[in-house]
Amino acid sequence: MSLHSFIYSNNPRYRLFRHSIFWAVWIIYLIIVTMTTRSTAVKIFGFFPFLEYVTVEILIATSVDMLFCYSVLYLLVPRFLFNEKYPGFFLGFCLFLLLDAALSSYFYTWIVNPIRTGWYHLPEMNIAIKDFLRNLGSIMMMACLAMAIRFYKMWNTKKKELYLVKSEKINKELKFIDTYIQPSFLPVMLRKIYAFSFSTANRVPEMLEKLQNIMSYLIDECNHPTVALTREIDSIRDFIQLEKLTNASGLTVDFEQQGDPGNLRIVPYLLFPLVENNFRQVNDNINDKTWASISIQVDGSKVKLELKNSKPVETSNLFNYETINLQQMRKRLDLLYPGSYKMNIIIEENTFIIRLEIDLSKLVS
Repeated sequence: MSLHSFIYSNNPRYRLFRHSIFWAVWIIYLIIVTMTTRSTAVKIFGFFPFLEYVTVEILIATSVDMLFCYSVLYLLVPRFLFNEKYPGFFLGFCLFLLLDAALSSYFYTWIVNPIRTGWYHLPEMNIAIKDFLRNLGSIMMMACLAMAIRFYKMWNTKKKELYLVKSEKINKELKFIDTYIQPSFLPVMLRKIYAFSFSTANRVPEMLEKLQNIMSYLIDECNHPTVALTREIDSIRDFIQLEKLTNASGLTVDFEQQGDPGNLRIVPYLLFPLVENNFRQVNDNINDKTWASISIQVDGSKVKLELKNSKPVETSNLFNYETINLQQMRKRLDLLYPGSYKMNIIIEENTFIIRLEIDLSKLVS
């Protein structure tokens, strides 16, 4: 039996076991308090004879308190307290207290007093008011403790349900976002490779090797929740090499990596779309002199990606570059790394810059 099953399971066996433990602990607590507060009687009758009597008395008295406790927990709380009928709950609580006092009087008169006489104790007199006032504090504490345990269980269960609902919402949003963020380079790249197959420079095998590595990563590993950061970087490096090989317009590309990824893990296909978007902007640039710069820096659990590329001077409007893909990438980062990433897009006269910094240790599970 696991601890979770013991606390939360509605299996009758588990419920009976945990309720039995609760009442056993409560009875032991009352016995200790009674033995401590009646030190004079302990000296007169002896420790063990008085302990036997106190145990029997508390067992009988607790049977009445159990009726009161379960009436509050399973009748008043769900019908009145949960429905915000506070006056009804208060009146019902007071009524059950009076009924508890009446039953205690009956039990003490016809059951406890004969036992007290058998143990050479004087019988209790004026039991109803006296016992009610004397035990009011312990009864209230018992009821409040039982309600606190039940409320804690309900709160914890609702918190887990809320977590599951949020997780499901995040999963649905991610699936929706993923429909926008798809590898779009493949058809263009295949056309380029096909065109190169007719040239005299036989670079097609190398191109196909790079493309195979990228597709292997996208197909085999992108279905996992996380992948090694090194695999994401390797796929980016292969993609850059493939762009260099297939670009016939004199594209200049600089790639730099600093720091050791070590055992860091990242959500797959997170940095790659930004690099792909970077080259898409470069390939759409009709200027003769095009260039791109990619820098990846690993510092502890943080990874920093800086992308720069050339752009025509006249396209200085941010909305020309804040594409739907970039907007969806922001939403994806908000869901996966909320509050633990920074993404800046900078538009300069001749340069388009994206700077992204992510703390990989803050991934939402």
